[in-house]
Amino acid sequence: MTIVIADTDAHFRDRLKKRLEKISGVQVVGESSDSEETTAMILNRKPDIAILNSSLRDGSGIEVLRHIKRLMVPPTIIVVTDDPSRDNKTCCSLAGADFIFKKAREDHKIVSTVGLLCIPHNQTQSLDSPVAMLDE
Repeated sequence: MTIVIADTDAHFRDRLKKRLEKISGVQVVGESSDSEETTAMILNRKPDIAILNSSLRDGSGIEVLRHIKRLMVPPTIIVVTDDPSRDNKTCCSLAGADFIFKKAREDHKIVSTVGLLCIPHNQTQSLDSPVAMLDE
């Protein structure tokens, strides 16, 4: 499973990369802090997952999301945001985000989600649903 991480905070990217690469089969194939470079990286490297901050250095992660969702069979998109407002989450969702997490408090959920996405489909059928258990 290949991943691109786009966030203006190099420390966050590095910490997340180290945690993600502990998952068997995960490889971070690119990191970026600006929207233009991120878009090019995703289009060229075709990662399985793109982790985007909703705000990037020279533009919006949401614009990157909209662009790649239109041009190709997109990767799974995980948006991390410093703005957990309903309006921002709605904007990310409408742009095509598959998952949205608060950057400051939910980085563990990013890692867990990637771990679940790495499990082959035929193996997930035999697992109890952790999502259902969390909601109960």
